Amino acid sequence: MDTPRRPADPAPHATRVRRRLLGIPLTELAQAAQVTPELLAAIERGEASPENLHLYGRQTLSKLLDLDL
Repeated sequence: MDTPRRPADPAPHATRVRRRLLGIPLTELAQAAQVTPELLAAIERGEASPENLHLYGRQTLSKLLDLDL
């Protein structure tokens, strides 16, 4: 009997790749989004979701990184 396949776990969030491509330091981006660098690093590692950020933080990250969060 075939069991339904679980979708592959997503890769760590694209914020790290995009931030690095744009040359924005982690601390600078975290300060602009008004979050701690530790939280932003956790999002980049896939350990936290950007959906858990406050609205201003999500909007700022989306705008600066040109990503849909």
